[in-house]
Amino acid sequence: QCSLTSLVFVMEGEGEVLYRVVSWDPRLLDGLGQMQPAGHLYNIDCFNGSISGLHLPHCEILSEENKDSLAVAHFTGGNVEIMKPLKMTETHVMIDIRDLSLFGLIKRKIFSPSPVIAQVLLFLRPITVRQRENILDVHLLPLNVSVSEVKYQHTESKHIKTSSKCSLTPGTEYHLCCQPEESTVQPEMETFERNYGPNYHPTFEVFVDVNIEEIRLSLLDKTKGMEVWEPRRILVTVTTSVFVMAVKDELIQRVSSVMTIADGLRTKDMIPGEMYSKVHAAETRQKKMRLLLDVLESGGAAVKAEFYRLLKKEECCLVDELESGPSGLQ
Repeated sequence: QCSLTSLVFVMEGEGEVLYRVVSWDPRLLDGLGQMQPAGHLYNIDCFNGSISGLHLPHCEILSEENKDSLAVAHFTGGNVEIMKPLKMTETHVMIDIRDLSLFGLIKRKIFSPSPVIAQVLLFLRPITVRQRENILDVHLLPLNVSVSEVKYQHTESKHIKTSSKCSLTPGTEYHLCCQPEESTVQPEMETFERNYGPNYHPTFEVFVDVNIEEIRLSLLDKTKGMEVWEPRRILVTVTTSVFVMAVKDELIQRVSSVMTIADGLRTKDMIPGEMYSKVHAAETRQKKMRLLLDVLESGGAAVKAEFYRLLKKEECCLVDELESGPSGLQ
């Protein structure tokens, strides 16, 4: 089972599987009739082995009414084969396969859509030096959309982990509630739809004063007047300063691209010319980094956020290692 997408491969012995998520081409959808995408479309290859079955993740809330609504589309050689599932669990649709190419979960279009298991994903945009508000992007997506696919399109933003699971109905309007009330949410309402890419734009944007450390978010079904995602505490402070202080010694010893980061800060007028000259003149990269960290201690949230962005860009493997360690950001 792939840890990123939850796609399961049934193998006949050992082998190497290579697959990727691809876009649902409108020309492919033309051949589906009254069916619509209900999951990612996967392009699958297998080397040094063979695959006898697939378990595709779904987001349906199973009932007598919809248990026969799912199928798998197999696209090959310009043709499409609609495959009935051998079995369905609460999380996966199972099929046997003979050859490989494109496989995607599809669902029969019905007049009255039924609720699906969904997720609320939060991404905090990077802050700029003159910015007075943090911007939080809120995505409403089916649960079987891979979080890694969404993160890939928003690499500049910080993914804020929270309990994201909820039940949403396609075609229904939802309202995002935010406390404190001084925060701005746009749009006021939005319709939830099944979105399996290729683009994952935010459903809502939340604008929060940079001095506010915590907000409370909830999601309201406007038709029924009820909460479908109960209030969550969301920390919207730029946590980079916590990270930097926690791993300060490691950064001093291990960061090699100190001047590249300093140049980036200087370009945006986030480091005084005198301090930049001191960093540049320092004999070792350890001394350079120590001076640069001194700048952060006197800088504001925007300076710390930009330092973290540059650090992650230039030293991504190091940041990932430190963030996943016991002293890093969790």
